[in-house]
Amino acid sequence: MALSKIGGNQIDAAASLSVTGDLTVDTSTLVVDASANEVGIGTTTPATYTDYVSGSNAPSLVVAGSQPSYVLADTDISGNDGTLGITKAGEDTVINNLGAGNVRISNNGAERMRIDSSGNVGIGMTPSRPLHVQASSGAASIYVRGRSSDGTATMLLHEDNSGNAQNSITGYTDHMRITAGTTSGANHNLRFILNDVEKARFDSNGHLFHGKTSSSISTEGAILYADGRHYLTKSSDDVIICNRLTDDGKVIRIFQDSSEEGHISVSGSTVSYNGGHLSRWSQATDGNRIDGLVKGTVMTNLDQMAEWTKDGVTEDNEQLNCMAVSSVEGDANVAGVFVNWDDEDDYYTADMNVGMTGDMVIRIAQGTTVARGDLLMSAGDGTAKPQGDDIVRSKTIAKVTSTTVSHTYEDGSYLVPCVLMAC
Repeated sequence: MALSKIGGNQIDAAASLSVTGDLTVDTSTLVVDASANEVGIGTTTPATYTDYVSGSNAPSLVVAGSQPSYVLADTDISGNDGTLGITKAGEDTVINNLGAGNVRISNNGAERMRIDSSGNVGIGMTPSRPLHVQASSGAASIYVRGRSSDGTATMLLHEDNSGNAQNSITGYTDHMRITAGTTSGANHNLRFILNDVEKARFDSNGHLFHGKTSSSISTEGAILYADGRHYLTKSSDDVIICNRLTDDGKVIRIFQDSSEEGHISVSGSTVSYNGGHLSRWSQATDGNRIDGLVKGTVMTNLDQMAEWTKDGVTEDNEQLNCMAVSSVEGDANVAGVFVNWDDEDDYYTADMNVGMTGDMVIRIAQGTTVARGDLLMSAGDGTAKPQGDDIVRSKTIAKVTSTTVSHTYEDGSYLVPCVLMAC
């Protein structure tokens, strides 16, 4: 060490001086421990601070005192901003707050990040969770960008002990939770952007919009509503494509109240619609419901066309005509049998669903007996009766498939299973 004078709070480096053993310059100010190669400022025993860091070695420099300690890198002699570096070759670099205070990192006079005494990390805010990030107004809070060479961006939420990405975390309640909005009830969307274009969103009600932002069924895209409804809209192309690979079997299964009622299946080049019938919409001529109309009642065709008008706009209709209860015995204009009213429509409340072909039930008058295999025709009072021969004619409505009665009405008429004959 080069020094020529010690005293008056001055050390002037002018000559060489060799010091053997410890060098002490005011025991409360600076101590160099020769045996441990440690420097203490404000302490004469820097080697005793081994418990203050992770590991068995004491720190090389200890600053102790009743006031906060700072290391300041000020402007250098060339007028450039000073630089403070903490450098460690190998092993760990440890920043350790021994008390219950925070570890704070500031920049340009403002705090940018802190780690609180519970280990919560806050960037741009005081944390109350393991990681809290808040950006300034108009900026994204978390921005993940892929490698510039190939544009790959990865956010790895969980990996196994070998570093492999996992899509499940055994034993954890939430794999990932993404929250949009605030606890105050503000309505916000959770939006997914690709190439600066919104591709999907969850709205404030939990509905998933894919390829669209409007709830209108007239705009292309898909909506999966939180209550289970699914709307699909596509212009000039297929709307739904179902592809079963490898073998034959069910393609679409249809359930009611958690019980399977039918399905659509494939066998070779044949598509089968299993457990149902074909039906169509119709109306009475006055646009009102027909009093007392019950399931299985035989209906007849009329010339008047059904009409659906809303807000001054009438839908195009070139094939659906009005109907009435069949009042002619052996009616050649039979249309099918009544199934139900359209109770799910809030506007058109008098539309009737009429079964025409396939599995259904048909209404038989009290006192009329039918046998399995009988061909049925209109009895002229809304019920059906045996035709009298086994020839399929224009008046033929259906063929009885079972004499098991599924329901009996107050007037004694009853329902039996049948196959409707393309009425």
